[in-house]
Amino acid sequence: MANNTKKKEICREDTDKILLVEGVNDCHVVMALCKANQVFKGFGIYECGSDDKVLQRLNALITGSEPPKIIGIMLDVDSYEHTLASRWQGIKYKLREHNYDFPVHPNVNGTIVESIEDKPKLGFWFMPNNQDCGMLEDFCAELAEPLSLAFARKCVEQARSQKLTTFKDVHFSKAVIHTYLAWQDEPGYPLGQAIGRQSLRSDNDIATKFTNWLTDLFI
Repeated sequence: MANNTKKKEICREDTDKILLVEGVNDCHVVMALCKANQVFKGFGIYECGSDDKVLQRLNALITGSEPPKIIGIMLDVDSYEHTLASRWQGIKYKLREHNYDFPVHPNVNGTIVESIEDKPKLGFWFMPNNQDCGMLEDFCAELAEPLSLAFARKCVEQARSQKLTTFKDVHFSKAVIHTYLAWQDEPGYPLGQAIGRQSLRSDNDIATKFTNWLTDLFI
């Protein structure tokens, strides 16, 4: 019980520089990448529970009496509900009254925007790569060894075609990455720990872009 409480506190930090994420796995992946790439973690991470709750908390923080100085936002772009364009338009519409200088499209290296008024600086990272639809697991798949990942995907596809699976189509990426992790030394580590154990690489292009975005936003 004590360990679970500690993890929850780590992923529920209220600070004047804060990164809002959807879930606990997102939180631990960020922490693992920061540690592996020696990024000074001068910001808190707050796990909100869902994409809608991320946006609700973002609005609450901006309109609060003492808003943070900087707010980062990590969001999935679930192709069953959104395109990147519709997700971006929705965010701009929600924040239209706060006079932020939004670009037409999100930056492929992560977006950072300033307010014309005295509002928090905002940063946005859309999973997996600010271009395609996906989720945290798609981001982590880009950290995997390509040949092994491709074979894991083939195995999951074959199992699904033979009706041996029960996962929803939207969770296909989760099934693939966890199949891949099941084949690593000491199988089945969570995503964050898999980065720490180098089953998922922390030094490839997408990981570097992500940690550079964190540094540009917070540091």
